[in-house]
Amino acid sequence: MSPTAGDHSYRDFIDVQQPMYRSDTELLDELTEGDRNTPYELANGRYRENVIRLQLKDLRRLGLARRAGHEFYEITEYGEDVLRDAEPLPLSNGLFDVEAIVPEKYPSDEWRIQDFSEIDGPTIKRINYDIIEDSTEVYGWVRDSPERTRTRIRGVADTDIHRLIREFPTHDPLPAQCAHWVRAFTGLHFFPDANHRTATNTLEYIVEQNGGPATDLIRPEIRRVVLLSKYTRTLKTDNRFNTLWERDEHFYLWYRYFTRALTDQLERRRPDDPPTELLDSCLQDIRGRLAEFGE
Repeated sequence: MSPTAGDHSYRDFIDVQQPMYRSDTELLDELTEGDRNTPYELANGRYRENVIRLQLKDLRRLGLARRAGHEFYEITEYGEDVLRDAEPLPLSNGLFDVEAIVPEKYPSDEWRIQDFSEIDGPTIKRINYDIIEDSTEVYGWVRDSPERTRTRIRGVADTDIHRLIREFPTHDPLPAQCAHWVRAFTGLHFFPDANHRTATNTLEYIVEQNGGPATDLIRPEIRRVVLLSKYTRTLKTDNRFNTLWERDEHFYLWYRYFTRALTDQLERRRPDDPPTELLDSCLQDIRGRLAEFGE
């Protein structure tokens, strides 16, 4: 069963009575103090950093906070006025009705993903499982055992996948959403293999269900981008649930790709230098060396 029904916002699932969430007004209070200014600091090891990351972006949309550096936020004078009730805004349980207040700051409905009602954990696991069953696809077995591999896939927690869906950045434009989805799936690496293929296959399905340009998502150059993504994930980034929706090198790699794919922008750099086959060979060598180092 899908964790959502119809269109949703990540904010629909923020329950400030639960110990893992903070209200918008609490975050503004903290920014007023000036001691904690980043999602990591505001989470303080207790709250969901990835949700706070999205809340801060929405507070910025409202003009209540400004970004003073990478993931570093400060309260604005307007934010201080709102906090003192000098400039009242629609508020419920400490959460602002952001989309009603500044609808012009949001992408059009056809340019973002909001409806996940046709996708859930079992469906996504089935999509990964189907790659095993497809004789034309290559899948890396767990300890050379197809049965152990299937067991590992079945063991992926539906609740983890559903968390991605519930807390997805529904307020971002489509190219950024696509990049976040692929970064999340490949970074968290839910499955023994084919995480990139599962990410892009499910993304096509979700975008199609939302009436978006699903047929534009997969282009021939994606094979090279997948290789670069594997390099980035292996050597440069640390993707965890708390760092979801962070805009790091892994995100921007996919953001550039989906921006080109969805808006027909030209790649101005040399797209095939060095050759893709050489990149693939080097990646396999790096993985082998890292495996030896870890033994």
